[in-house]
Amino acid sequence: MKARIALLSVALGLCSPTFAHTFNPLTFTSQFYYDGLIMTPDGKGYFGQQWVENATEVTLFPKNGNTALWTLTLTNAQGQPIVGEPVEISAAPLTLTAPQWREPSGMAARFSSSVRTKVLTRIEQGLFRLKAPFEISSPVTDARGQISVSIDNFHSCGNDSVPGSDQFVARAGTQQLTLTVKCAVTGLVAIPDTPSQGLTTAGLVGRHLHPDLLSALQSLGRTWHAKPDKPAGMPDHLTITGATMRWGGINPPHFTHKFGGTVDIRPIGTQAGPISVGDAAYDRQATQSLVDALVQLGATQIIFADNLTGVTQVKANHKNHLHVSFLSEPLEPWHSEASDTDDEGLHWHHYDDIYDIRYFIPRVKQLSPKAFQFDLRQ
Repeated sequence: MKARIALLSVALGLCSPTFAHTFNPLTFTSQFYYDGLIMTPDGKGYFGQQWVENATEVTLFPKNGNTALWTLTLTNAQGQPIVGEPVEISAAPLTLTAPQWREPSGMAARFSSSVRTKVLTRIEQGLFRLKAPFEISSPVTDARGQISVSIDNFHSCGNDSVPGSDQFVARAGTQQLTLTVKCAVTGLVAIPDTPSQGLTTAGLVGRHLHPDLLSALQSLGRTWHAKPDKPAGMPDHLTITGATMRWGGINPPHFTHKFGGTVDIRPIGTQAGPISVGDAAYDRQATQSLVDALVQLGATQIIFADNLTGVTQVKANHKNHLHVSFLSEPLEPWHSEASDTDDEGLHWHHYDDIYDIRYFIPRVKQLSPKAFQFDLRQ
């Protein structure tokens, strides 16, 4: 009787899981689960989870601690799991493939010589990632016909028309699935050069910002442009000299400017072009008025070489620009000892246990032009 039941079960497809050595057509399906920071097209974001069936491409925000799980399932024609089937997983850069983005020595060379060893160490530790790291639960399918691939974020997002991405390939028998994993801070917008409206740029590689920050700076620029009775030679526009890559992420040689919430702005002088603290043309009072306005907008950090009111850190290597952030503790995605700092004197940080969007999405006050009071009296 037991033999008859077993034969009937096989005929009806009700038997236990099919094993790898059994001839049977394979069906390969996947589920993608993401737990981390999720960005919306308008630049807003939240921490949450996403599930996607049979995804072909996904985007990971370049924050350490953002982890995804790619679960692959093998079944036979009757929908039964296939157990013990070998599954090969491979991954390789698909876009942004140049060595300066993907090879440790190429990336380190883009930083100042004083910190290249640190950069190489962080890459070796797996805390600064040029490719998406992954781990496989097992080389063969389990009792449910599944294997899981844990995929971590990476930081080579880039400045091209498409973000940096790695292509994952899963192969089992004659079946194959692919998944493109992108690195991107979505929702950033390009800074237009509009000196006639009070805001322009100079020397930028990455020229993108969060839309809220750009809008606030454009309003500030228009107010500055309309300010009457400026001293002779003083430009009627503000100049941005540092921003974020098109897709965020690592931004050599900067150790910040990764999320679109940080900007470098030229100090104000009585001549157009580059101005540094100590130059005869440097206008301290006008630059103080600029700092006052940035504080009004909600700046959380201002680094500059002149000890003006509102400057949070005075550093001699910031003579020709104000480094201004609107993020909470705008640190970097590396972890080290508390005494270990980057070349701007900022502590390295890994972000793994931070779930406060203010660390990654700027909070900027949108003020009317009347709110700004530019006092240019010497």
